[in-house]
Amino acid sequence: MKNIKIWMLVLLVSFSSACTKDFESINTNPNAPEEVPLTNVLISGISQGVRRTHGASMNMTYAGLWAQHYAKIQYIDEDWYEYRPDAITGHWDAMYSGPLADMQDILNRAPNPSNMRAAAMTMKAYYFAIMTDMWGEIPYTEALDPLRTFTPTYDDQATIYASLIQELKDAAAMYDPAGDDLGAGDLIYGGDVTLWKKFANSVRARLLNRVKGKDAAYATELQTLLNSPADLIASNAENAKMGYVDISVDGSNPIYNNKHNDGRNDHCVSKTLVDIMLAINDPRLPVYADVNNAGQYVGQPNGTTEPNPFSAISQIGTAFRDDPTNPSNLFTYAEVLFIKAEANNDKQAYLDAIAASCAQFGVTADAAYLAAADAAYTANAAKALGTHKWLALFGDGCEAFSEFRRTGYPTEVVEVPLSAYPGQGVPLRFPYPTSETGNNKGNLEAAIQSQNIDASGLFGDKMWWAQ
Repeated sequence: MKNIKIWMLVLLVSFSSACTKDFESINTNPNAPEEVPLTNVLISGISQGVRRTHGASMNMTYAGLWAQHYAKIQYIDEDWYEYRPDAITGHWDAMYSGPLADMQDILNRAPNPSNMRAAAMTMKAYYFAIMTDMWGEIPYTEALDPLRTFTPTYDDQATIYASLIQELKDAAAMYDPAGDDLGAGDLIYGGDVTLWKKFANSVRARLLNRVKGKDAAYATELQTLLNSPADLIASNAENAKMGYVDISVDGSNPIYNNKHNDGRNDHCVSKTLVDIMLAINDPRLPVYADVNNAGQYVGQPNGTTEPNPFSAISQIGTAFRDDPTNPSNLFTYAEVLFIKAEANNDKQAYLDAIAASCAQFGVTADAAYLAAADAAYTANAAKALGTHKWLALFGDGCEAFSEFRRTGYPTEVVEVPLSAYPGQGVPLRFPYPTSETGNNKGNLEAAIQSQNIDASGLFGDKMWWAQ
Protein backbone atom coordinates (compact mmCIF):
# COMPACT_ATOMS: atom_id res chain seq x y z
CA MET A 1 0.00 0.00 0.00
CA LYS A 2 2.86 2.27 0.87
CA ASN A 3 4.49 1.57 -2.52
CA ILE A 4 1.25 2.37 -4.35
CA LYS A 5 1.06 5.78 -2.60
CA ILE A 6 4.66 6.56 -3.51
CA TRP A 7 4.07 5.72 -7.19
CA MET A 8 0.91 7.84 -7.25
CA LEU A 9 2.86 10.78 -5.84
CA VAL A 10 5.60 10.38 -8.47
CA LEU A 11 3.02 10.26 -11.27
CA LEU A 12 1.25 13.34 -9.89
CA VAL A 13 4.46 15.36 -9.70
CA SER A 14 5.51 14.27 -13.18
CA PHE A 15 2.14 15.12 -14.67
CA SER A 16 2.09 18.48 -12.89
CA SER A 17 5.56 19.31 -14.19
CA ALA A 18 4.60 18.41 -17.75
CA CYS A 19 1.46 20.54 -17.54
CA THR A 20 3.43 23.51 -16.24
CA LYS A 21 6.09 23.10 -18.92
CA ASP A 22 3.58 23.14 -21.80
CA PHE A 23 0.96 25.40 -20.22
CA GLU A 24 1.92 28.56 -22.12
CA SER A 25 1.98 26.94 -25.56
CA ILE A 26 -1.18 24.93 -24.94
CA ASN A 27 -3.12 27.94 -23.66
CA THR A 28 -1.95 30.46 -26.26
CA ASN A 29 -4.50 31.37 -28.91
CA PRO A 30 -2.67 31.00 -32.25
CA ASN A 31 -5.22 33.31 -33.87
CA ALA A 32 -4.60 36.20 -31.44
CA PRO A 33 -1.90 38.55 -32.78
CA GLU A 34 0.98 39.57 -30.59
CA GLU A 35 1.44 43.23 -29.71
CA VAL A 36 2.32 45.17 -32.86
CA PRO A 37 5.77 46.83 -32.75
CA LEU A 38 5.51 50.58 -32.25
CA THR A 39 7.39 51.39 -35.45
CA ASN A 40 4.73 49.46 -37.40
CA VAL A 41 2.00 51.46 -35.70
CA LEU A 42 3.84 54.66 -36.62
CA ILE A 43 3.91 53.57 -40.28
CA SER A 44 0.17 52.97 -40.20
CA GLY A 45 -0.63 56.23 -38.43
CA ILE A 46 1.46 58.42 -40.73
CA SER A 47 0.49 56.70 -43.96
CA GLN A 48 -3.24 56.48 -43.28
CA GLY A 49 -3.50 60.02 -41.96
CA VAL A 50 -1.52 61.78 -44.68
CA ARG A 51 -3.21 59.82 -47.46
CA ARG A 52 -6.57 60.96 -46.12
CA THR A 53 -5.80 64.62 -45.35
CA HIS A 54 -3.87 65.07 -48.62
CA GLY A 55 -5.79 62.69 -50.86
CA ALA A 56 -8.49 62.93 -53.49
CA SER A 57 -11.54 63.37 -51.25
CA MET A 58 -10.88 65.31 -48.04
CA ASN A 59 -8.31 67.44 -49.87
CA MET A 60 -9.58 67.76 -53.44
CA THR A 61 -13.33 67.15 -53.18
CA TYR A 62 -13.92 69.21 -50.05
CA ALA A 63 -11.32 71.49 -48.44
CA GLY A 64 -9.26 72.28 -51.55
CA LEU A 65 -12.40 72.54 -53.66
CA TRP A 66 -14.03 75.06 -51.31
CA ALA A 67 -10.74 76.97 -51.16
CA GLN A 68 -10.99 77.01 -54.99
CA HIS A 69 -7.67 75.44 -55.74
CA TYR A 70 -9.65 72.79 -57.59
CA ALA A 71 -12.94 72.61 -59.45
CA LYS A 72 -15.01 69.55 -60.31
CA ILE A 73 -15.68 68.60 -63.90
CA GLN A 74 -18.04 65.72 -63.23
CA TYR A 75 -20.17 64.69 -60.23
CA ILE A 76 -19.99 68.32 -59.25
CA ASP A 77 -22.42 68.37 -56.31
CA GLU A 78 -19.70 69.35 -53.84
CA ASP A 79 -18.82 72.37 -55.99
CA TRP A 80 -22.32 73.67 -55.22
CA TYR A 81 -21.69 72.83 -51.52
CA GLU A 82 -23.98 69.80 -51.76
CA TYR A 83 -21.81 67.43 -49.77
CA ARG A 84 -22.19 63.66 -49.51
CA PRO A 85 -22.91 62.71 -45.87
CA ASP A 86 -21.32 59.28 -46.23
CA ALA A 87 -18.03 60.84 -47.40
CA ILE A 88 -17.94 63.32 -44.51
CA THR A 89 -18.76 60.55 -42.05
CA GLY A 90 -16.04 58.41 -43.57
CA HIS A 91 -13.40 61.09 -43.00
CA TRP A 92 -14.43 61.73 -39.40
CA ASP A 93 -14.69 58.06 -38.46
CA ALA A 94 -11.51 57.06 -40.28
CA MET A 95 -9.41 59.78 -38.64
CA TYR A 96 -10.51 58.78 -35.15
CA SER A 97 -10.31 55.02 -35.67
CA GLY A 98 -7.18 55.12 -37.85
CA PRO A 99 -4.28 57.56 -37.43
CA LEU A 100 -5.47 59.13 -34.18
CA ALA A 101 -6.06 55.71 -32.62
CA ASP A 102 -2.62 54.61 -33.83
CA MET A 103 -0.92 57.59 -32.21
CA GLN A 104 -2.82 56.99 -28.99
CA ASP A 105 -1.73 53.34 -29.04
CA ILE A 106 1.89 54.50 -29.24
CA LEU A 107 1.35 56.93 -26.37
CA ASN A 108 -0.17 54.16 -24.29
CA ARG A 109 2.88 51.93 -24.78
CA ALA A 110 5.96 54.02 -25.59
CA PRO A 111 8.48 54.85 -22.86
CA ASN A 112 8.27 58.32 -21.37
CA PRO A 113 10.40 60.07 -22.48
CA SER A 114 11.28 58.62 -25.89
CA ASN A 115 11.56 59.75 -29.48
CA MET A 116 8.76 57.37 -30.42
CA ARG A 117 6.48 59.02 -27.90
CA ALA A 118 7.46 62.49 -29.13
CA ALA A 119 6.71 61.55 -32.74
CA ALA A 120 3.28 60.24 -31.74
CA MET A 121 2.59 63.44 -29.79
CA THR A 122 3.58 65.52 -32.82
CA MET A 123 1.44 63.62 -35.31
CA LYS A 124 -1.52 63.41 -32.95
CA ALA A 125 -1.44 67.19 -32.52
CA TYR A 126 -1.01 67.67 -36.27
CA TYR A 127 -4.08 65.56 -37.04
CA PHE A 128 -6.24 66.98 -34.28
CA ALA A 129 -5.43 70.49 -35.49
CA ILE A 130 -6.77 69.60 -38.93
CA MET A 131 -9.85 68.01 -37.38
CA THR A 132 -10.78 71.01 -35.26
CA ASP A 133 -9.99 73.40 -38.11
CA MET A 134 -12.39 71.53 -40.38
CA TRP A 135 -15.22 70.86 -37.91
CA GLY A 136 -14.79 73.31 -35.03
CA GLU A 137 -15.76 71.75 -31.69
CA ILE A 138 -14.87 68.05 -31.67
CA PRO A 139 -14.34 65.25 -29.13
CA TYR A 140 -10.81 65.74 -27.84
CA THR A 141 -10.23 65.46 -24.09
CA GLU A 142 -12.43 62.36 -23.76
CA ALA A 143 -11.70 60.95 -27.22
CA LEU A 144 -9.63 57.83 -27.97
CA ASP A 145 -10.38 56.21 -24.62
CA PRO A 146 -13.33 53.78 -24.93
CA LEU A 147 -12.76 52.60 -21.36
CA ARG A 148 -13.60 56.11 -20.23
CA THR A 149 -16.67 56.79 -22.36
CA PHE A 150 -18.31 55.86 -25.64
CA THR A 151 -19.98 59.29 -25.79
CA PRO A 152 -17.16 61.83 -25.47
CA THR A 153 -18.02 65.47 -24.99
CA TYR A 154 -17.07 68.04 -27.61
CA ASP A 155 -14.34 70.46 -26.55
CA ASP A 156 -14.32 74.07 -27.69
CA GLN A 157 -11.51 75.24 -29.94
CA ALA A 158 -9.90 77.43 -27.28
CA THR A 159 -9.41 74.35 -25.09
CA ILE A 160 -8.18 72.20 -27.96
CA TYR A 161 -5.70 74.76 -29.26
CA ALA A 162 -4.25 75.38 -25.81
CA SER A 163 -3.69 71.64 -25.35
CA LEU A 164 -2.23 71.10 -28.84
CA ILE A 165 0.21 73.98 -28.45
CA GLN A 166 1.45 72.56 -25.15
CA GLU A 167 1.61 69.03 -26.58
CA LEU A 168 3.81 70.21 -29.44
CA LYS A 169 6.05 72.13 -27.07
CA ASP A 170 6.45 69.06 -24.86
CA ALA A 171 7.15 66.87 -27.88
CA ALA A 172 9.86 69.20 -29.17
CA ALA A 173 11.57 69.15 -25.78
CA MET A 174 11.47 65.35 -25.70
CA TYR A 175 13.32 64.61 -28.95
CA ASP A 176 16.80 63.28 -28.25
CA PRO A 177 19.33 62.48 -31.03
CA ALA A 178 20.97 60.02 -28.65
CA GLY A 179 17.67 58.34 -27.84
CA ASP A 180 15.64 55.53 -29.36
CA ASP A 181 15.37 54.88 -33.10
CA LEU A 182 12.00 55.44 -34.79
CA GLY A 183 12.78 52.59 -37.19
CA ALA A 184 11.06 52.03 -40.51
CA GLY A 185 7.95 53.80 -39.22
CA ASP A 186 9.39 57.23 -39.86
CA LEU A 187 8.01 57.98 -43.32
CA ILE A 188 8.72 61.70 -42.97
CA TYR A 189 12.34 62.18 -41.89
CA GLY A 190 13.85 58.71 -42.01
CA GLY A 191 14.71 58.72 -38.31
CA ASP A 192 16.22 62.22 -38.03
CA VAL A 193 14.73 63.40 -34.74
CA THR A 194 16.45 66.79 -35.00
CA LEU A 195 14.19 67.47 -37.99
CA TRP A 196 11.20 66.05 -36.13
CA LYS A 197 11.84 68.65 -33.42
CA LYS A 198 11.82 71.39 -36.06
CA PHE A 199 8.59 70.00 -37.47
CA ALA A 200 6.93 70.01 -34.05
CA ASN A 201 8.02 73.59 -33.42
CA SER A 202 6.87 74.68 -36.89
CA VAL A 203 3.40 73.19 -36.41
CA ARG A 204 3.27 74.98 -33.06
CA ALA A 205 4.16 78.23 -34.86
CA ARG A 206 1.28 77.59 -37.29
CA LEU A 207 -1.19 77.21 -34.46
CA LEU A 208 0.20 80.16 -32.51
CA ASN A 209 0.00 82.36 -35.57
CA ARG A 210 -3.62 81.34 -36.06
CA VAL A 211 -4.58 82.31 -32.50
CA LYS A 212 -2.11 85.10 -31.73
CA GLY A 213 -4.93 87.63 -31.69
CA LYS A 214 -6.92 85.64 -29.13
CA ASP A 215 -4.37 85.85 -26.29
CA ALA A 216 -1.28 88.03 -25.88
CA ALA A 217 0.56 85.06 -24.39
CA TYR A 218 0.25 83.25 -27.72
CA ALA A 219 1.73 86.21 -29.59
CA THR A 220 4.64 86.28 -27.15
CA GLU A 221 5.25 82.54 -27.48
CA LEU A 222 5.20 82.86 -31.27
CA GLN A 223 7.81 85.62 -31.16
CA THR A 224 10.02 83.47 -28.95
CA LEU A 225 9.86 80.70 -31.54
CA LEU A 226 10.51 83.02 -34.47
CA ASN A 227 13.51 84.49 -32.66
CA SER A 228 15.13 81.03 -32.78
CA PRO A 229 14.94 80.18 -36.50
CA ALA A 230 17.25 77.20 -36.08
CA ASP A 231 14.49 75.54 -34.05
CA LEU A 232 12.11 75.72 -37.03
CA ILE A 233 12.16 74.24 -40.52
CA ALA A 234 14.95 76.33 -42.04
CA SER A 235 15.19 75.24 -45.69
CA ASN A 236 13.30 73.28 -48.33
CA ALA A 237 15.60 70.36 -47.55
CA GLU A 238 13.95 70.21 -44.13
CA ASN A 239 10.34 70.28 -45.35
CA ALA A 240 8.07 67.78 -43.62
CA LYS A 241 6.73 65.54 -46.36
CA MET A 242 5.70 61.96 -46.90
CA GLY A 243 7.19 60.37 -49.98
CA TYR A 244 5.83 57.42 -51.94
CA VAL A 245 8.55 54.95 -52.83
CA ASP A 246 6.24 51.95 -53.21
CA ILE A 247 4.27 52.74 -56.37
CA SER A 248 1.90 49.81 -56.15
CA VAL A 249 -1.83 50.52 -56.10
CA ASP A 250 -1.80 50.99 -52.32
CA GLY A 251 1.59 52.66 -52.16
CA SER A 252 1.46 55.46 -54.73
CA ASN A 253 0.56 59.08 -54.17
CA PRO A 254 -3.22 59.15 -53.47
CA ILE A 255 -3.92 61.84 -56.08
CA TYR A 256 -2.10 59.80 -58.71
CA ASN A 257 -3.87 56.70 -57.46
CA ASN A 258 -7.27 58.35 -57.81
CA LYS A 259 -6.70 58.99 -61.52
CA HIS A 260 -4.58 56.08 -62.69
CA ASN A 261 -5.70 53.21 -60.46
CA ASP A 262 -9.25 54.21 -59.56
CA GLY A 263 -9.92 55.50 -63.06
CA ARG A 264 -11.36 58.82 -61.84
CA ASN A 265 -10.92 62.23 -63.39
CA ASP A 266 -13.39 64.39 -61.51
CA HIS A 267 -11.13 67.36 -60.76
CA CYS A 268 -9.25 70.06 -62.60
CA VAL A 269 -7.70 73.37 -61.56
CA SER A 270 -10.05 76.16 -60.59
CA LYS A 271 -10.54 79.26 -62.73
CA THR A 272 -9.95 81.27 -59.57
CA LEU A 273 -6.48 79.79 -59.16
CA VAL A 274 -5.50 79.99 -62.82
CA ASP A 275 -6.70 83.58 -63.27
CA ILE A 276 -4.79 84.79 -60.21
CA MET A 277 -1.62 83.06 -61.36
CA LEU A 278 -1.94 84.34 -64.94
CA ALA A 279 -2.42 87.90 -63.70
CA ILE A 280 0.90 87.87 -61.87
CA ASN A 281 2.75 85.65 -64.35
CA ASP A 282 3.35 83.09 -61.62
CA PRO A 283 6.17 80.66 -62.54
CA ARG A 284 4.46 77.81 -60.64
CA LEU A 285 1.48 77.72 -62.99
CA PRO A 286 3.04 75.10 -65.34
CA VAL A 287 3.60 72.91 -62.28
CA TYR A 288 0.13 73.34 -60.83
CA ALA A 289 -1.71 72.98 -64.15
CA ASP A 290 -1.37 71.60 -67.66
CA VAL A 291 -2.32 73.52 -70.78
CA ASN A 292 -5.53 72.62 -72.60
CA ASN A 293 -5.71 71.31 -76.14
CA ALA A 294 -5.17 74.83 -77.48
CA GLY A 295 -1.97 75.26 -75.48
CA GLN A 296 -3.56 77.66 -73.00
CA TYR A 297 -4.13 77.69 -69.25
CA VAL A 298 -7.88 77.71 -68.69
CA GLY A 299 -9.34 76.96 -65.28
CA GLN A 300 -12.81 75.57 -64.69
CA PRO A 301 -15.29 77.95 -62.99
CA ASN A 302 -16.40 76.48 -59.70
CA GLY A 303 -19.99 75.29 -59.47
CA THR A 304 -21.09 75.50 -63.10
CA THR A 305 -24.12 73.61 -64.35
CA GLU A 306 -22.41 72.22 -67.42
CA PRO A 307 -18.75 71.26 -67.15
CA ASN A 308 -16.51 72.25 -70.04
CA PRO A 309 -15.12 69.50 -72.28
CA PHE A 310 -12.10 67.93 -70.64
CA SER A 311 -9.86 68.94 -73.52
CA ALA A 312 -10.84 72.62 -73.23
CA ILE A 313 -9.70 73.13 -69.65
CA SER A 314 -6.47 72.72 -67.75
CA GLN A 315 -6.03 69.49 -65.89
CA ILE A 316 -4.16 69.35 -62.58
CA GLY A 317 -0.42 69.45 -63.25
CA THR A 318 1.46 66.32 -64.23
CA ALA A 319 3.64 66.56 -61.13
CA PHE A 320 0.57 66.11 -58.94
CA ARG A 321 -1.65 63.70 -60.87
CA ASP A 322 0.76 61.71 -63.01
CA ASP A 323 3.72 61.09 -60.70
CA PRO A 324 3.11 58.16 -58.33
CA THR A 325 6.08 59.23 -56.16
CA ASN A 326 5.17 62.91 -55.75
CA PRO A 327 5.37 63.61 -51.99
CA SER A 328 2.61 65.07 -49.82
CA ASN A 329 3.80 68.21 -48.04
CA LEU A 330 2.83 68.48 -44.39
CA PHE A 331 4.82 71.63 -43.61
CA THR A 332 7.22 73.71 -45.67
CA TYR A 333 9.95 76.28 -45.21
CA ALA A 334 7.83 78.73 -47.18
CA GLU A 335 5.09 78.53 -44.55
CA VAL A 336 7.57 79.29 -41.77
CA LEU A 337 8.61 82.42 -43.68
CA PHE A 338 5.02 83.47 -44.31
CA ILE A 339 4.30 83.16 -40.58
CA LYS A 340 7.37 85.28 -39.82
CA ALA A 341 6.31 87.86 -42.40
CA GLU A 342 2.82 88.16 -40.93
CA ALA A 343 3.83 88.18 -37.28
CA ASN A 344 6.57 90.79 -37.77
CA ASN A 345 5.26 92.75 -40.76
CA ASP A 346 8.44 91.61 -42.48
CA LYS A 347 8.42 92.25 -46.22
CA GLN A 348 11.71 90.47 -46.80
CA ALA A 349 10.42 87.32 -45.11
CA TYR A 350 7.37 87.49 -47.40
CA LEU A 351 9.58 87.77 -50.50
CA ASP A 352 11.81 84.96 -49.22
CA ALA A 353 8.69 82.84 -48.68
CA ILE A 354 7.61 83.30 -52.29
CA ALA A 355 11.09 82.42 -53.53
CA ALA A 356 11.21 79.35 -51.28
CA SER A 357 7.82 78.15 -52.52
CA CYS A 358 8.87 78.53 -56.15
CA ALA A 359 12.12 76.65 -55.47
CA GLN A 360 10.15 73.92 -53.72
CA PHE A 361 8.26 73.32 -56.95
CA GLY A 362 11.38 73.47 -59.10
CA VAL A 363 10.96 76.93 -60.61
CA THR A 364 12.61 80.31 -60.05
CA ALA A 365 11.06 83.51 -58.77
CA ASP A 366 12.92 85.97 -61.00
CA ALA A 367 13.60 89.62 -60.25
CA ALA A 368 10.59 90.93 -62.15
CA TYR A 369 8.22 88.55 -60.38
CA LEU A 370 9.58 89.46 -56.95
CA ALA A 371 9.44 93.16 -57.79
CA ALA A 372 5.75 92.80 -58.60
CA ALA A 373 5.21 90.89 -55.35
CA ASP A 374 7.06 93.67 -53.51
CA ALA A 375 4.76 96.28 -55.02
CA ALA A 376 1.69 94.23 -54.08
CA TYR A 377 2.87 94.07 -50.47
CA THR A 378 3.43 97.82 -50.37
CA ALA A 379 -0.09 98.42 -51.70
CA ASN A 380 -1.84 96.00 -49.33
CA ALA A 381 0.34 93.80 -47.13
CA ALA A 382 -2.47 91.64 -45.73
CA LYS A 383 -3.87 90.89 -49.18
CA ALA A 384 -0.45 90.14 -50.68
CA LEU A 385 0.48 87.86 -47.79
CA GLY A 386 -2.83 86.02 -47.72
CA THR A 387 -2.97 85.51 -51.47
CA HIS A 388 0.62 84.32 -51.86
CA LYS A 389 0.35 81.99 -48.89
CA TRP A 390 -2.81 80.48 -50.41
CA LEU A 391 -0.92 79.98 -53.67
CA ALA A 392 2.00 78.31 -51.88
CA LEU A 393 -0.35 75.85 -50.15
CA PHE A 394 -1.52 74.22 -53.39
CA GLY A 395 -1.79 70.48 -52.76
CA ASP A 396 -2.64 70.97 -49.07
CA GLY A 397 -6.34 71.72 -49.35
CA CYS A 398 -7.15 71.60 -45.64
CA GLU A 399 -4.58 74.24 -44.78
CA ALA A 400 -5.52 76.42 -47.77
CA PHE A 401 -9.17 76.27 -46.70
CA SER A 402 -8.25 77.25 -43.14
CA GLU A 403 -6.06 80.14 -44.23
CA PHE A 404 -8.75 81.50 -46.55
CA ARG A 405 -11.32 81.38 -43.74
CA ARG A 406 -8.86 83.07 -41.36
CA THR A 407 -7.58 85.87 -43.59
CA GLY A 408 -10.34 86.31 -46.17
CA TYR A 409 -7.74 86.17 -48.95
CA PRO A 410 -7.70 85.82 -51.82
CA THR A 411 -10.84 87.93 -52.18
CA GLU A 412 -11.48 86.23 -55.51
CA VAL A 413 -12.64 83.13 -53.63
CA VAL A 414 -16.36 83.79 -53.39
CA GLU A 415 -19.63 81.90 -53.21
CA VAL A 416 -20.25 79.96 -56.40
CA PRO A 417 -23.08 81.32 -58.61
CA LEU A 418 -25.26 78.23 -58.23
CA SER A 419 -24.68 77.60 -54.54
CA ALA A 420 -27.14 75.25 -52.88
CA TYR A 421 -27.27 77.87 -50.11
CA PRO A 422 -27.40 81.22 -51.94
CA GLY A 423 -26.33 84.27 -50.02
CA GLN A 424 -24.50 82.29 -47.34
CA GLY A 425 -21.03 82.61 -48.84
CA VAL A 426 -18.30 80.00 -48.94
CA PRO A 427 -18.82 77.20 -46.37
CA LEU A 428 -17.38 77.93 -42.93
CA ARG A 429 -16.83 74.33 -41.86
CA PHE A 430 -17.26 70.68 -42.63
CA PRO A 431 -20.69 69.37 -41.56
CA TYR A 432 -20.76 66.91 -38.68
CA PRO A 433 -20.98 63.21 -39.57
CA THR A 434 -24.19 61.24 -39.50
CA SER A 435 -22.50 58.60 -37.34
CA GLU A 436 -22.54 61.00 -34.39
CA THR A 437 -26.31 61.36 -34.64
CA GLY A 438 -26.72 57.76 -33.56
CA ASN A 439 -23.61 57.30 -31.44
CA ASN A 440 -23.24 60.59 -29.58
CA LYS A 441 -26.39 62.59 -30.27
CA GLY A 442 -26.58 64.59 -27.05
CA ASN A 443 -23.05 65.93 -27.24
CA LEU A 444 -23.37 66.53 -30.98
CA GLU A 445 -26.49 68.63 -30.53
CA ALA A 446 -24.83 70.64 -27.77
CA ALA A 447 -21.90 71.41 -30.09
CA ILE A 448 -24.22 72.42 -32.92
CA GLN A 449 -26.15 74.73 -30.63
CA SER A 450 -23.06 76.34 -29.09
CA GLN A 451 -21.71 77.21 -32.57
CA ASN A 452 -25.10 78.28 -33.97
CA ILE A 453 -24.73 75.86 -36.87
CA ASP A 454 -27.70 75.93 -39.23
CA ALA A 455 -29.56 73.06 -40.87
CA SER A 456 -27.07 72.86 -43.73
CA GLY A 457 -24.28 72.01 -41.30
CA LEU A 458 -21.95 74.36 -43.21
CA PHE A 459 -22.82 77.77 -41.77
CA GLY A 460 -23.12 79.41 -38.37
CA ASP A 461 -20.43 80.96 -36.21
CA LYS A 462 -16.98 81.30 -37.71
CA MET A 463 -14.17 79.19 -36.35
CA TRP A 464 -13.02 80.51 -32.96
CA TRP A 465 -9.70 81.67 -34.39
CA ALA A 466 -11.45 83.59 -37.19
CA GLN A 467 -13.80 85.55 -34.91
